[in-house]
Amino acid sequence: MVNTNRALNVLGVDVDARTTTDDHGLGTVCWGANGDQYAYVQANGAIVASQTDVAVTAAGQASDGLGDWENTTAFADNEYGWVFKNRLAD
Repeated sequence: MVNTNRALNVLGVDVDARTTTDDHGLGTVCWGANGDQYAYVQANGAIVASQTDVAVTAAGQASDGLGDWENTTAFADNEYGWVFKNRLAD
């Protein structure tokens, strides 16, 4: 699934991209045009695509299970990227 959130795209943020470097600052939070809240995280273990239970710590570490964040694209262990929550209906 390609995320087409225009507000973040205008800022040059690709919420589906995964990197091996901290490009946006761990724990950075921003809001999308569609009401989603996004957090920039580092995966603490692999996270498969389209999870709806990603846990995020205050330090910006993400892991699969027992959380309320979601992702669209898989994370490999230690990769950086964006997760979201509070998605409103389009």
